[in-house]
Amino acid sequence: MEKVLSGKPVSSLLNKAVNKLISEYGINPQMQLIQVGADPASAYYVQSIITNGKKLGCGIDLLQLPVNTTEQELLNCLSAANTNPAIDGIMIQKPLPKHISDSVINNAINPAKDLDCLHPMNLGKIMMEADGFLPCTPAAVYYLMRYYEIDPVGKHVVILGRSNVVGKPMANILLWKRAFANATITVCHSKTSNLADITNSADILISAIGIANYVNANMIKENSVLLDVGINEIEAQDGSTIYTGDINYNDCINKALAITPVPGGIGRVTTAVLYLNLVAACLNHRGLNKTIDEYITLIFNANQ
Repeated sequence: MEKVLSGKPVSSLLNKAVNKLISEYGINPQMQLIQVGADPASAYYVQSIITNGKKLGCGIDLLQLPVNTTEQELLNCLSAANTNPAIDGIMIQKPLPKHISDSVINNAINPAKDLDCLHPMNLGKIMMEADGFLPCTPAAVYYLMRYYEIDPVGKHVVILGRSNVVGKPMANILLWKRAFANATITVCHSKTSNLADITNSADILISAIGIANYVNANMIKENSVLLDVGINEIEAQDGSTIYTGDINYNDCINKALAITPVPGGIGRVTTAVLYLNLVAACLNHRGLNKTIDEYITLIFNANQ
């Protein structure tokens, strides 16, 4: 296994699968991307979505709303996208401003167009191991693990963060009774006592807490695998803006068996997963449904 787990070859496989599906079925998937405000990490991801979408031949309609947009105004925009037959999938960039309820917005998304698996119906399918969309970031972690043959079966996986977007669905995916799952999961959060004791027991540590360089070498086990979901904007010594993960890369790399970089790791794969979900939504609208396992097979046979 490589020491540095780059997302580049994984995203390349996903992009090849997307290109193959678009070519095979002659489709032109269309996404409604909605951003409220200008959160730095969110803006970074939105730009990546737009750039990669153009390369893949997918249509992206970015609706950029001011931070003072009301909840009802956002619901109205969402309703229009839900009922627009020209839109195959909807992506609402998180986080939303605090005056807008995540729960209200998540419940308002058309489940058939819900590209990041925010609707309770889609999240429930993950828990029940039913076919449907996989949320982009947890799926990115899962596909990267499969690519690098980081098999979680029987391993202790510690997840830092319990969000509905990453932590909870990630835990459920790795609990599945199928290949590259069957892990023993501990989910930690801001109220967890003796956190370092728990992270030191992890064979695989997945960090999604959104605190720059939070995890240091004293918090990890020798030869553990570190998967960093965080993208945090910080100021460098020269005053420039740089992005870093939740895991202190330089402090942990020598102790870890393998580690994902930031940028260039999970985030890069996350963007590619979004387009796989968009293609899946486009095919579903045409009655061409595929199972999760069929998509996994397609991805890892993309080079053939």
